[in-house]
Amino acid sequence: MVWLNVLPLVLLAIYLAGHHLHTLYAQQNREAGDQARNVATAIDKTLHSQIAALQLLAASPLLDDPLRLPECYKEALAFHENFGGHVIFADLSMQMLFNTRVPFGSTLPKLPRPQGHAAAPAALATKQPAVGDMFLGPIANETLVAVAVPVLRDGHFRGLLLSILETRQLQLRLDAVALPEDWSLTLIDGKNAVMARRASSAASDRPFGRSQTRSHVAQLTTSAWSVVLEMPGRTYYSPLVITSAALAVAIFATALIGIVNGRRA
Repeated sequence: MVWLNVLPLVLLAIYLAGHHLHTLYAQQNREAGDQARNVATAIDKTLHSQIAALQLLAASPLLDDPLRLPECYKEALAFHENFGGHVIFADLSMQMLFNTRVPFGSTLPKLPRPQGHAAAPAALATKQPAVGDMFLGPIANETLVAVAVPVLRDGHFRGLLLSILETRQLQLRLDAVALPEDWSLTLIDGKNAVMARRASSAASDRPFGRSQTRSHVAQLTTSAWSVVLEMPGRTYYSPLVITSAALAVAIFATALIGIVNGRRA
C-alpha cells in the first residue's frame, strides 16, 4: 500500500525531471546554433557589401572603353581602400586586364581555376554574382577567396570584376567573436577546406573535425561556405550530467519521504 501511495508522486517527479533535462538540452542547442548563425550572417553581410560595391563598379562606362581602363583602375583602387579586397578586371578568356595588387600595365596571368567552386566560371555560367572556394593566388602567393560579378551590357558579357579577399581577413572576423574559452569556431568552404579557425586552447593542437566535440553548422546564403561551432563533449554534457544527478537524488529523496510517511500513517 505504501508504494501505491508513493508511486504517483515518483512518476510525477520523473516526468518533471525528464522535461527539465529536455528543456536544458534544447536551450544549449539553441544557444550554440544561434551563435553559429550570427557569425554566418555577419560574414554574409560582408560578402553582400562586396557584391553591391562591385556591381556599382561593373556599371561604370569606363569599362567599355579600353583607353579609359586606367581611370577605372583608379576607381578600383578606391574600392580596395574602402572594402579591403583587391580588384581584378578580366576578359571572357579569364585573362586579367588589371589587378590593383600591382601597378596598371603590369604583365598579368590568367585567372587561376581553383578546385571546388570557382567564382569566375560560376559568374560566367549564371550571369549572377558568385563567391568561390579558397585558392592560392598566383600573384599574392597566399590563400585567397574571390567574389565575382559579371560586367553585362544589354545582357551580353563584357568581362568580369572580382574582389579578392585574403583569408587572414576572415580570420580577423572570427577572432573578434566573443566565445567561451573552450569553444572553437571554424569557417570552411564548399570543399570543406578550413579558411579560418579560432580554436580553443584545448583544441589548438588538434585538426579540425577530429576531436570529441559537439558541432553546430550554419550555412552561408551567399556561398557554399559554412560556419562550424564546436563544443567539447565534457562542456556540452556536464550540465546535463550534473542536473541528472541532482534530479535523481531529489526523486530518491521524494520516494524515501513518501515511504517513511506512509509507514508512520
